[in-house]
Amino acid sequence: MLKPLRNRTFRLETHQLDMNLWQQLYYKHQQEYIRKRLLAIKYLYEGKSRIEVSQLLDCHYKTITFWIDKFLEGGLNLLVKPITHQKESRLNPEQKHELKGMLLSEKPIDYGIDRNIWTGQIISKIIELKWGVKLKKTRIYEILNELNLSYQKAHRDYANADKEQQKLFINQLKKTQI
Repeated sequence: MLKPLRNRTFRLETHQLDMNLWQQLYYKHQQEYIRKRLLAIKYLYEGKSRIEVSQLLDCHYKTITFWIDKFLEGGLNLLVKPITHQKESRLNPEQKHELKGMLLSEKPIDYGIDRNIWTGQIISKIIELKWGVKLKKTRIYEILNELNLSYQKAHRDYANADKEQQKLFINQLKKTQI
């Protein structure tokens, strides 16, 4: 790793930010921690200070400084490189297998959580309740990747909706309310 000069802001200003590449990487990488890194660099190029960026992204000033150094060393491609851990996983292979089955066939509501969609935070909570292992959301996303599961943000998709089914549902709902 290059030894950083004292004035990172000056060094940052001497580098060009390829916004096309930035946008490609932002949409390619769904992980929150990678997107935060990309947003930090973008905000800095927009003229925000490291203090402002750390407040906007809810992370430490030193973290922003680390991301700047990473960007200056290897550009956006190094910045989006996934975090790898040398530590042994705190979930054993059997627990991971059970977790995968649980995520594919059950819902959080089955565990007393008033949600129907799995989130990193909910998965972390269930792991802690079930096995007594506390994991951060970023580690959850890594485990999902290890299990060949993808994490996607839920969104409404009305394009494939069946209009007749919708009308039938509304009529049935009205009947139950009477």
